[in-house]
Amino acid sequence: MSGGGAAPGGRGPDPTTNTTGAEGFSWKRPSPWLRGYLVRNLPLRKLLPDREPAFVSSVLYTMGVLTLAALIITVVSGVIIALGGVSFWHTNTFGAFMNSIHFWGVQAMFLFMAVHFMTSFFTMGWRGGRGWTWITGVLAFIVSILTAFTGFLMMTNWDSQWIGQQAKDAFNALGIGSIWNVMNAGQQFTVHMVVTVAVLLFIVLVHIGLIRRRGVAPPPGAEALEVPDEPARTAVRG
Repeated sequence: MSGGGAAPGGRGPDPTTNTTGAEGFSWKRPSPWLRGYLVRNLPLRKLLPDREPAFVSSVLYTMGVLTLAALIITVVSGVIIALGGVSFWHTNTFGAFMNSIHFWGVQAMFLFMAVHFMTSFFTMGWRGGRGWTWITGVLAFIVSILTAFTGFLMMTNWDSQWIGQQAKDAFNALGIGSIWNVMNAGQQFTVHMVVTVAVLLFIVLVHIGLIRRRGVAPPPGAEALEVPDEPARTAVRG
């Protein structure tokens, strides 16, 4: 069936998609339901806001976007390194430069992420229905560690060999040494550049979407400073 009716909370239909968010699913016409779902959960007024709460001007509230910026720099430099090949950062000056950018991008990302993590923890960032925002943030932190670990394994130097040898016994003790062979450089290239990075980027996108949907958690006791959700304007029909 295709549903119409009033929007949740008595709001009018979205002026762009002409959907209320209460459309029912239909195998024949799934697009109205999908548009309604997006309007209900990820409206453009939340994805691209022009008003932010006053408390986000604090330096501590910039750690999340700084983490994202460092992640973007790390991914871009990593793609350039991957296109150059395994020996690119050992035999080419530009490759060595991009390798340095990649390395320090990772260090900056973990620094900003650690501060962001502690700030969110001590300000109880899961308040106000933001539980999944907190969970995806924790998952992103864990997957980031795994991604960095596989990156250190593929440096193709003595450091990576030592890290691989030390990790081999731990993985064998866990019973996954035959599946995840940390001494196999080719496998680590695939795990690092395809598996862990893809999972990390997906979790980060979900995390950002949840932040835009729920908003930024205010400091404890300052809930009144949140910017109220603006109702969608009623579409004008001619």
